[in-house]
Formats: sequence, C-alpha cells, structure tokens
Amino acid sequence: MNLEAATFIFIYMYPTFVFELLLAEGLLLRNSPKRPYFAAWLIGGLMTLVGVVMGVSCLQALLGAGALVNAIGYILVFLFTLVIYHRCFDVPFKILLFFGAGAYALQNGCYRIISLLEVSGLLGQMMLVMGYNWAEFILQVGTFIVCILLFSYFFVRKVNDIGMESIYSGNILVLSLITLSITVVLCSVTNAYAWTSIPLSIVSYCFSVIGDFFILWIQSGMLEKIALKSDIEEVKRLWQQDRRQYEIAKETVDLINIKCHDMKHKIKAMGLGEEKLSAEEVAEIESYISVYDSKVNTGCTPIDVLLTEKSLLCNSNGIHLSCMVDGSSLGFMRDYDLYSLFGNILTNAIEAVQKLSDENRRVIDLTVKNCSGMVIVNCINYYDGELKLVGGLPATSKTEGEHGYGLKSIRMLAKKYGGEFDYSIEGGVFTLRVLLPARSAENIPLSA
Repeated sequence: MNLEAATFIFIYMYPTFVFELLLAEGLLLRNSPKRPYFAAWLIGGLMTLVGVVMGVSCLQALLGAGALVNAIGYILVFLFTLVIYHRCFDVPFKILLFFGAGAYALQNGCYRIISLLEVSGLLGQMMLVMGYNWAEFILQVGTFIVCILLFSYFFVRKVNDIGMESIYSGNILVLSLITLSITVVLCSVTNAYAWTSIPLSIVSYCFSVIGDFFILWIQSGMLEKIALKSDIEEVKRLWQQDRRQYEIAKETVDLINIKCHDMKHKIKAMGLGEEKLSAEEVAEIESYISVYDSKVNTGCTPIDVLLTEKSLLCNSNGIHLSCMVDGSSLGFMRDYDLYSLFGNILTNAIEAVQKLSDENRRVIDLTVKNCSGMVIVNCINYYDGELKLVGGLPATSKTEGEHGYGLKSIRMLAKKYGGEFDYSIEGGVFTLRVLLPARSAENIPLSA
C-alpha cells in the first residue's frame, strides 16, 4: 500500500466532502428529537468517522483510486454519517436515508457547480487578482454558502413546516437513491478522466448538476404534496367535527329558546300572583332571559343556529355583532358546510376583536347578499398588531400546537362551490370576502 497516496486521499479528497455533507444533514435534522447523551454520541461518532475515512483512504490507495473504487469510498463515508446521526437523533433510519439523499445531492451539485466555474475560466480570472489559494477558497466557500442558503430556504424550511412524522415516501426515496448512485459514479468517472476531454467533462458536470437538482426537486415536490395532503385531511376532519357540532347546537339552541319563551310567561304569571313582583323586577328578569330568547331568522337554519350561538358569545364579551344576511341565497350549500364556513369566519373575527382594548372598535359587520347571480359574503372587523402571512394567508395567533386551519377551510369551501376567497388588510381593518356563484339546490357538490 502506498502510504503517501493514502495520506493524499485522506487530506485532499474527504475533509470538504464530509464537512458539507454533515452540515446539510444537520440542517435537516436540527429540530428532530435528540437521544440521551447526544453530545457524547456526536463527539464519539465524529472521532470514529475520522478513523473510517482513514480506513477508506487506505483501501482506495491499496486498490487504486479508480472511478468505481472512489465512488464506493464516498458512499461508505456517506452511509457512516447517517449512522452517526441515527445514534444522535431519534429518527427512523429510512427518514435519515431520505434526508441523506437530499444532503448528498446538495453537496455533489455544489461541487460540480464549482467544477463548471473553474473550467469556465472564472478561477483563472480570479487568480490574476488574488492568487490561486485565495481564488480557490473564495470560489468554493462562496458557492457553497449560496447553495446552502438556497437549500435552507427551499428545502429545510419545508421539512420544518411539515414535521418529521409526516416525511417519507418509499418511491421517492428509491428514485432519489438510484439517481444519486448514477450521479456519484458519473462524478467519479469524470474525476478519473477529466484531463482527457474538457468538453466531455463539461457535459458530465452539467449532467451531474441536473441529476442532483432533480433529486432535490422531486423531494421538494413530495414535501409540498405531503403538506397539502395534511392540510386537506385536517380541514376535512374539522368539517366533520363542525357537522356534528351543528347538529348538537341546533337541538340545544331550539331547546333553550323554547324553555326561555316558556319562562318569560311564567315570570309574568308570577307577577300577577299573590306575591307580586314589582314591574321593575319583572322587566329586569325578562331582560336577562331575552338575551337567550333571541332566535335569529335569516331564512337559513344553519346560519340562524350559528348566529344565535355567536350572538350570545359576543354579548358576553362586549362585542357588537351586526348582521345583514340573506340566508335564502345560500340554499344551494349543504347545512354543515354553511355552519363550518360562517363558523370559521365569525370565530376568526371574534378572536381578533376580543384583543382590542377600545370597546368602540369591538365591532363585527357581517353581510350576505345576492347580486347579479353571485352570493357575496363580507365580514369586516378591526384588529391590532401586525398580521404575518404564511402561505398567502394571515398566520394564526393561536398558541403553539394549534394550526389555524380556519382560513384554509374557508378557502377550500369557497373552491368546493366554485367560488373565490379573498381578504384585504388596511388601516387596522380586516375585510374577508367570499364570492359564490348562486345555484339551485340540485347542483350541490357531492364531494366532501
């Protein structure tokens, strides 16, 4: 075995590769649950990794640094980095392999971009200004920083938003590993024979970059699909919950109104009995009960039930709820969809105005009207503070662990009935609009 060759391989081939790979994998795993003795496992793993790299370098020097041998060496080191992180983080190995494929694709793609920049003559131009060492350092570090920032924004952020438990696709993983294996072998072949043909090397570099970013593209698309699927499933679950809640609320509101109506008559009868109550006492008791005996009548039962509920809530919180609702124009929508739609609209508005210290601004204005074949729903309320947008929608102000699916539900229900959802934010006033094409009840969508 040539010790000098092994030392050269160990010093010049692996340090940058290992550092970039570990950094990319670490970014993907940073929010993952850590295992006990995390620091000890990490330090011990890195020390062992040095030994593994030395062993691989010696093996390559012994067998000859051919293309296939080099490719196997890189893959072995890559797999050992996953073993280290598997001992440090409580994450299934199949997800680690998925992350590793993305991290390796980033590292290899970045390396090949640097190779293209060197072949293009950029390195030579920089050498004329600052010398070879500085030019090489700035080119490599600058390119990697740009790549890792883009990787963090377009890929790592999606992983953090989705959550570790949702991430995995066997088909995408297999496709990623096959593409990655071909790219790594091609990369090693190119390194071994780059001197024979510069044009062929450029073509190979471009193919490698395309292959690497293809992996990141399909994995990123899978993450977006998972996020969308998760949102849809959660919104559907909430719709089913709203459906059950509507049925319960309808029975409850009807029962309360009947009891309160009967009680008002009994109180009047008490006032006429032997132990008469004063007129003021009767009026005071009736005023308390009349708060509950206030069935709303918009021409649409689900909205009536909901507005009755929300009116009681608003009264108890010092909120003025103003409604001008033509419920008959919404007869084409299913009852539980109506209850869910307006429930989310008013819940968001109530949460916003509850935080206002100025009682004169604790006002919600809800209007529903039919205009030229379109049903227009408007809800206007004041708010305080700054609204941050996430995915084109105002971010939830709820505590951590709650996801704020209300506006997503509103948007999905609008699309379900062929309509549009929109909002505007101006001068401390939030305006929500839903436009729905008016249709007959026979054309109700059957999809849930």
